[in-house]
Amino acid sequence: MRPLPGLISVLALSACAAAIVPPAPQQAVSARFAADAPQAGSAIDLTWWGQFNDAQLADLLRLADANSPSLRSAAAAVMKARAVAGQGDAGLAPVLTADLARSVTKQADTARATDDTAKFDASWEIDLFGKARQTAEAARLSAAAEEAAFRGAHVSLSAEVASGFVQYRACMRIEAIYRAALGSQRDTLRATGDLVRAGLAPQSDAALAEASVASAAIALESQTADCRVLAQTLAVSVGVSQGQIDAILSRGGGLPVPRAFRVSSVPAEVLRQRPDIIEAELTFAAALASMGAAQADLFPSLSLGGSITLTDPKSWQFGPALSLPIFDGGAARASLRSAQAEAQIAGESWRKAVLSAVAETEGAMTRLAAARRNGASARKAVAGYQAYFDALDAKWRAGGETLLNRETARRSLQTAQITEVEQREAEILQWVALFKAAGGGWTRPAQAQAAALPQSEGKE
Repeated sequence: MRPLPGLISVLALSACAAAIVPPAPQQAVSARFAADAPQAGSAIDLTWWGQFNDAQLADLLRLADANSPSLRSAAAAVMKARAVAGQGDAGLAPVLTADLARSVTKQADTARATDDTAKFDASWEIDLFGKARQTAEAARLSAAAEEAAFRGAHVSLSAEVASGFVQYRACMRIEAIYRAALGSQRDTLRATGDLVRAGLAPQSDAALAEASVASAAIALESQTADCRVLAQTLAVSVGVSQGQIDAILSRGGGLPVPRAFRVSSVPAEVLRQRPDIIEAELTFAAALASMGAAQADLFPSLSLGGSITLTDPKSWQFGPALSLPIFDGGAARASLRSAQAEAQIAGESWRKAVLSAVAETEGAMTRLAAARRNGASARKAVAGYQAYFDALDAKWRAGGETLLNRETARRSLQTAQITEVEQREAEILQWVALFKAAGGGWTRPAQAQAAALPQSEGKE
């Protein structure tokens, strides 16, 4: 018969034969952004929202922090992950249990007897091949990943609430344009009726004026409904009642003006500040640790155990126990292959997160630059169409221009005014999108930096 130490050596060598090379994904990123990065004087920080100088937006963000269902769910996920990490750490320590019992017996021909028993049991699995340590490390890394996910949820929620608020304000501004247009059309209808009755305008002008009023009423009603839906969406995001949201939105009215901030021209620096990248890195590191724990299952395990009966101190036992994975139908190796696949998936998820982050940042900067240029053009268009409409309106009132031409000019002016509002909205929304894409002002935590993937020049 082969001695026990020799058998252990054979099993250990067999386990080593199943060793695998852990995945090591890398993703190259450009040295600089392709789009022109904003180069304002100040760097991005967490107080950026306060620089809008909008009390209503500040109120909504505070309420969202306290009441948002998505943020509360993310916080609960962090609590759960920390609890699991605590369980993993507990697996490294010995286990001690106490059993206390009392029994009372009474038979017909004997007196009643009481029997007390007190017993302590202790066990400790010696972590010879690192399974318990790797399991605990995986749990700790998963908890850190959940904390990064919570930070990401906070950034996303802030951006979502701010974007919804900006869209609502822009919607209300466009509604005001439609409302003013409807009032103007009604004035035109009355003036046209007077001219028709006086024989100074054809009946067709009255029909055109009535049609214009009806069209303006439809546009206003549709816009009002759109604004109401935006307010209802904000209530869901913030997590409070519709009445509370309406009370906040009823104050103020103009579009907020965000303060420009500087974006690093190096994509890798931006990526290091994004919570989702930190989360993906930590998730991958946790998957590698889980793979190490699965590999340790191929090796023998050694535990120490013992017990002592306090009511009978001479009654005790102590000794080691060795578990040898001789044959399990391939379950342990299948578990290892599964853990390897999970690590591979986590590594590719990290690569995808890096690519998505670069694309999101590039897209926000590209759209921001376009919106700023379009905003200047939209303001010029409004000024030109306003002057054109004023001239035709004066000629129409003097009887020298047709109502059809005047209405065409009015619709062009209205379209230009709406376009200007939309371009201002787009610029603000792209500042918000860029704030989110750049990590929302978060600073990469030290523990995330320590667990980061190996980096090389030009790599993140």
